[in-house]
Amino acid sequence: MKKLLAVLMAVCMVLSMSACGGGDKKETKAVSGETKTETGSTKEASGGETYKVAFISRNMADSFAARIAKSMEEEWEANYKDLFTLDILDAESDSAKENTLIETCITKEYDCIIIQPNDGDLQLPYAQKVVDAGIKCITTNAGIREVEGGSWIDADPYDQGRVLAELAVEKAPENARVVILSCNPGNLHTESRLKAYKDIFVKQRPDCEILAEKITDRADEGTFMATMEDWVQSYGKIDVVLTIGDALAMSCYEVVKDNPDYKDIQTYGVDAVPEALLAIKKGTYTATVMQNTKELAEKNLAAAARLLKGEDEVIEESIDTILITKDNVDEYIDFYIEQGALTQEEVDEAIKN
Repeated sequence: MKKLLAVLMAVCMVLSMSACGGGDKKETKAVSGETKTETGSTKEASGGETYKVAFISRNMADSFAARIAKSMEEEWEANYKDLFTLDILDAESDSAKENTLIETCITKEYDCIIIQPNDGDLQLPYAQKVVDAGIKCITTNAGIREVEGGSWIDADPYDQGRVLAELAVEKAPENARVVILSCNPGNLHTESRLKAYKDIFVKQRPDCEILAEKITDRADEGTFMATMEDWVQSYGKIDVVLTIGDALAMSCYEVVKDNPDYKDIQTYGVDAVPEALLAIKKGTYTATVMQNTKELAEKNLAAAARLLKGEDEVIEESIDTILITKDNVDEYIDFYIEQGALTQEEVDEAIKN
């Protein structure tokens, strides 16, 4: 598992390489930091202007955010090269940098800016600046609902936490010793999932002891593992780990995987990255919730197209909440194989190990 996590982080770093150009060529360029730009043939809008769309990723070193960016690129390549260019920029989990990138895109007169916020509260005034500048603005994963005149495409993060909390209510052993781990304070998704855990699991399982709860400022494997190591040393046996994301849950499991005292530990998270599905298949991960990056990309770019063509003024859409456990994981592994996110060889190798 540790090897899988390391490879995953390396791949995500590769994805943050920059590229941009004119026509069908791809070149590299820096725009307020690491930028990935894909430019193809475009359709001119009325008035002779060319549609330009920017997607600002929260953090391309995060496995799920990197998959969203990759899905955006693939969807654009397949369906929108004749309508607009797509530039993908990396905020590197830095809200100040993300706000600078937003301002840069406004200055460069993009026609539509799609923002994946690092901190919704901090990005809100800058997203509003986009709308006030007459530029189409879409926020996604997490959508900022308070932008006046802005659009959003998003999952329901509270519902994601709800389905996991309800499963944990059912599966957690009596008098379970529980820890709760979150990250990215101020992010709608992390805070909403955390709230669902408290509203449902904590209230419905008063027999369980909440040993510790932490919201980390940093969102990386090392931080998550260090937190779990501290908890193991401080509290000993832990039965249930509730987290807001797969990276957190799998990092926590990595710490205790060789300790027989933790052979029955339950771990819960969100995102359904391919590695999480393999872990569920192996029996080392309890449950995750899928946020379908392909669906997110399809809805975001379709919304951009409709906004640019004047078919809609504001678009607000949600994607489905899908709980994945050992009972249905094969279905979604097959789905990822069809998408090219996994190969059968990778599945066989993971299960064998």
